[in-house]
Amino acid sequence: MGSTNSCLHRPPGGLSGHEELRAKHRFRKVTGKEHMHLTQEKFFDLLGPSPCTEGLFKYVDADGDGTISFDEIHKEITAFRAMKSPEAKLRVLYNFYDSNHDGKLSRSEVADAMVVACGQALPQTQVEQLVSSTMDMFDTDKDGFLNFSEFSTLMVTSGLELS
Repeated sequence: MGSTNSCLHRPPGGLSGHEELRAKHRFRKVTGKEHMHLTQEKFFDLLGPSPCTEGLFKYVDADGDGTISFDEIHKEITAFRAMKSPEAKLRVLYNFYDSNHDGKLSRSEVADAMVVACGQALPQTQVEQLVSSTMDMFDTDKDGFLNFSEFSTLMVTSGLELS
Protein backbone atom coordinates (compact mmCIF):
# COMPACT_ATOMS: atom_id res chain seq x y z
CA MET A 1 0.00 0.00 0.00
CA GLY A 2 1.43 3.31 -1.05
CA SER A 3 0.93 6.53 0.76
CA THR A 4 -1.22 9.25 -0.73
CA ASN A 5 0.53 12.49 -1.48
CA SER A 6 -1.66 15.21 0.00
CA CYS A 7 -0.41 17.66 -2.61
CA LEU A 8 -2.07 15.60 -5.28
CA HIS A 9 -5.39 15.19 -3.44
CA ARG A 10 -8.21 16.94 -5.23
CA PRO A 11 -11.57 17.66 -3.65
CA PRO A 12 -14.53 16.79 -5.89
CA GLY A 13 -14.37 19.23 -8.77
CA GLY A 14 -11.54 21.19 -7.20
CA LEU A 15 -7.88 21.68 -7.91
CA SER A 16 -5.24 19.44 -6.38
CA GLY A 17 -2.72 21.18 -4.15
CA HIS A 18 -0.16 21.11 -6.97
CA GLU A 19 -2.65 22.48 -9.51
CA GLU A 20 -3.66 25.26 -7.12
CA LEU A 21 -0.05 26.30 -6.56
CA ARG A 22 0.58 26.41 -10.31
CA ALA A 23 -2.63 28.37 -10.88
CA LYS A 24 -1.69 30.91 -8.17
CA HIS A 25 1.75 31.28 -9.71
CA ARG A 26 0.26 31.92 -13.16
CA PHE A 27 -2.31 34.31 -11.71
CA ARG A 28 0.48 36.30 -10.01
CA LYS A 29 2.44 36.43 -13.27
CA VAL A 30 -0.57 37.97 -15.01
CA THR A 31 -1.62 40.36 -12.24
CA GLY A 32 1.82 41.31 -10.92
CA LYS A 33 3.30 40.25 -7.61
CA GLU A 34 1.83 43.17 -5.67
CA HIS A 35 -1.67 42.75 -7.09
CA MET A 36 -3.75 39.67 -6.48
CA HIS A 37 -6.70 40.98 -8.48
CA LEU A 38 -7.25 41.01 -12.21
CA THR A 39 -8.65 44.29 -13.48
CA GLN A 40 -11.24 44.42 -16.22
CA GLU A 41 -8.73 46.24 -18.44
CA LYS A 42 -6.11 43.49 -17.99
CA PHE A 43 -8.79 40.81 -18.51
CA PHE A 44 -9.75 42.42 -21.84
CA ASP A 45 -6.07 42.72 -22.79
CA LEU A 46 -5.69 38.98 -22.24
CA LEU A 47 -8.91 37.77 -23.90
CA GLY A 48 -9.81 40.61 -26.22
CA PRO A 49 -12.79 42.91 -25.78
CA SER A 50 -16.14 41.45 -26.81
CA PRO A 51 -19.64 41.09 -25.35
CA CYS A 52 -18.69 37.55 -24.33
CA THR A 53 -15.53 38.69 -22.54
CA GLU A 54 -17.44 41.43 -20.77
CA GLY A 55 -20.12 38.96 -19.68
CA LEU A 56 -17.53 36.47 -18.51
CA PHE A 57 -15.78 39.13 -16.45
CA LYS A 58 -19.05 40.16 -14.78
CA TYR A 59 -19.93 36.52 -14.14
CA VAL A 60 -16.62 35.65 -12.48
CA ASP A 61 -16.48 38.95 -10.52
CA ALA A 62 -18.92 37.54 -7.95
CA ASP A 63 -18.49 40.34 -5.42
CA GLY A 64 -18.95 43.01 -8.09
CA ASP A 65 -15.89 45.02 -7.07
CA GLY A 66 -14.65 45.45 -10.65
CA THR A 67 -11.76 43.02 -10.27
CA ILE A 68 -11.34 39.25 -10.26
CA SER A 69 -9.50 37.67 -7.36
CA PHE A 70 -7.78 34.31 -7.40
CA ASP A 71 -10.50 33.02 -5.07
CA GLU A 72 -13.19 33.98 -7.60
CA ILE A 73 -11.29 32.20 -10.39
CA HIS A 74 -10.74 29.16 -8.16
CA LYS A 75 -14.44 29.02 -7.26
CA GLU A 76 -15.45 29.02 -10.93
CA ILE A 77 -12.89 26.37 -11.90
CA THR A 78 -14.13 24.17 -9.06
CA ALA A 79 -17.77 24.69 -10.02
CA PHE A 80 -17.02 23.97 -13.68
CA ARG A 81 -15.17 20.76 -12.91
CA ALA A 82 -17.95 19.57 -10.62
CA MET A 83 -20.67 19.96 -13.25
CA LYS A 84 -21.92 16.61 -14.38
CA SER A 85 -25.51 17.14 -15.47
CA PRO A 86 -26.74 19.06 -18.49
CA GLU A 87 -29.03 21.02 -16.14
CA ALA A 88 -26.03 22.23 -14.12
CA LYS A 89 -24.34 23.37 -17.32
CA LEU A 90 -27.52 25.14 -18.43
CA ARG A 91 -27.67 26.87 -15.04
CA VAL A 92 -24.16 28.26 -15.55
CA LEU A 93 -25.09 29.49 -19.01
CA TYR A 94 -28.31 31.03 -17.69
CA ASN A 95 -26.45 32.79 -14.87
CA PHE A 96 -23.85 34.02 -17.36
CA TYR A 97 -26.54 35.67 -19.48
CA ASP A 98 -28.39 37.04 -16.42
CA SER A 99 -26.04 40.03 -16.23
CA ASN A 100 -27.94 41.88 -13.51
CA HIS A 101 -28.31 38.68 -11.42
CA ASP A 102 -32.04 39.08 -10.82
CA GLY A 103 -32.87 35.45 -11.66
CA LYS A 104 -34.59 36.15 -14.97
CA LEU A 105 -33.56 37.11 -18.49
CA SER A 106 -34.90 40.40 -19.80
CA ARG A 107 -35.35 41.20 -23.47
CA SER A 108 -32.02 43.09 -23.46
CA GLU A 109 -30.23 40.13 -21.82
CA VAL A 110 -31.74 37.79 -24.41
CA ALA A 111 -30.52 40.18 -27.13
CA ASP A 112 -27.01 40.23 -25.62
CA ALA A 113 -27.06 36.41 -25.46
CA MET A 114 -27.98 36.20 -29.12
CA VAL A 115 -25.17 38.54 -30.11
CA VAL A 116 -22.70 36.47 -28.07
CA ALA A 117 -24.04 33.16 -29.44
CA CYS A 118 -23.89 34.34 -33.05
CA GLY A 119 -20.30 35.45 -32.67
CA GLN A 120 -20.79 38.18 -35.24
CA ALA A 121 -22.34 41.58 -35.54
CA LEU A 122 -26.00 41.34 -36.44
CA PRO A 123 -28.02 44.33 -37.59
CA GLN A 124 -30.03 45.72 -34.66
CA THR A 125 -33.30 45.14 -36.52
CA GLN A 126 -32.45 41.46 -36.95
CA VAL A 127 -31.57 41.11 -33.25
CA GLU A 128 -34.88 42.76 -32.30
CA GLN A 129 -36.80 40.38 -34.57
CA LEU A 130 -35.02 37.36 -33.10
CA VAL A 131 -35.70 38.53 -29.57
CA SER A 132 -39.38 39.17 -30.31
CA SER A 133 -39.91 35.75 -31.88
CA THR A 134 -37.94 34.05 -29.07
CA MET A 135 -39.97 35.78 -26.37
CA ASP A 136 -43.25 35.04 -28.19
CA MET A 137 -42.38 31.37 -28.42
CA PHE A 138 -40.62 30.65 -25.10
CA ASP A 139 -41.94 33.19 -22.57
CA THR A 140 -44.82 30.89 -21.73
CA ASP A 141 -45.98 32.79 -18.64
CA LYS A 142 -45.94 36.03 -20.68
CA ASP A 143 -44.22 38.07 -17.95
CA GLY A 144 -41.73 39.61 -20.38
CA PHE A 145 -38.78 37.56 -19.06
CA LEU A 146 -37.32 34.09 -19.54
CA ASN A 147 -37.11 32.11 -16.31
CA PHE A 148 -34.76 29.15 -16.04
CA SER A 149 -37.39 26.64 -17.16
CA GLU A 150 -38.28 28.69 -20.25
CA PHE A 151 -34.59 29.19 -21.04
CA SER A 152 -33.99 25.43 -20.70
CA THR A 153 -36.80 24.72 -23.15
CA LEU A 154 -35.29 27.25 -25.57
CA MET A 155 -31.86 25.63 -25.35
CA VAL A 156 -33.18 22.07 -25.76
CA THR A 157 -35.38 23.15 -28.69
CA SER A 158 -32.43 24.88 -30.34
CA GLY A 159 -30.47 21.62 -30.23
CA LEU A 160 -27.79 22.71 -27.75
CA GLU A 161 -25.87 19.61 -26.68
CA LEU A 162 -24.59 19.85 -23.11
CA SER A 163 -23.69 16.27 -22.30
